[in-house]
Amino acid sequence: MIKKSLKIKICGMKYHILKISDLNPDFIGFIFYSYSPRFVGSNFIIPKLKKEIFKTGVFVNESKKNILEISKKNKLDFIQLHGIESPIFCEKLFKKGLKLIKCFRINSFFSFQEVTDYIPFCTYFLFDNHTIHYGGSGKKFCWKKLYEYNLDIPFFLSGGIGINDLCKIINFSHPKMYGIDVNSQFEISPGKKKYDSLKTFIKKIRNL
Repeated sequence: MIKKSLKIKICGMKYHILKISDLNPDFIGFIFYSYSPRFVGSNFIIPKLKKEIFKTGVFVNESKKNILEISKKNKLDFIQLHGIESPIFCEKLFKKGLKLIKCFRINSFFSFQEVTDYIPFCTYFLFDNHTIHYGGSGKKFCWKKLYEYNLDIPFFLSGGIGINDLCKIINFSHPKMYGIDVNSQFEISPGKKKYDSLKTFIKKIRNL
């Protein structure tokens, strides 16, 4: 049975941010990666959100300098690293006081030993589908692979999760699954989310 405390993260937000925030997700992700169709733009400022919602900046192989500047300007609660950032890079950000979510792209050949060096510097991990791009593929990986994960860092489940996956989520259980990360399956177009579908999804997850 799914845990009642399962968190909801809506990623790739770009439009109608305040309206979506009224659904009270636990995290909202903003993509600061210029090659993403959900890139918010260089001069973007996150509007004021409820303090209960954690503002998360998503970066892909970005410089430490830019991450620190954007984090400070937007008062980010979390930094999500979605590229091939090294443990040493994560350590440098961690020592600057940033809270990190490190993404790993999962396929059948992935070894969770690859994440062990990141443990001291990350609050959460995020496990996404393995594609040549950095997220937003709309596709899933085999969740059974996660039964190989036995480390202490809680994780978000990501990758092509949509409204039709509620039963699958209910039937999947892992002691370290902290939250569900949704994005492209709840979109009208990149960055523009389906309010009603998200409302239904969040309500059903929280009522389980």
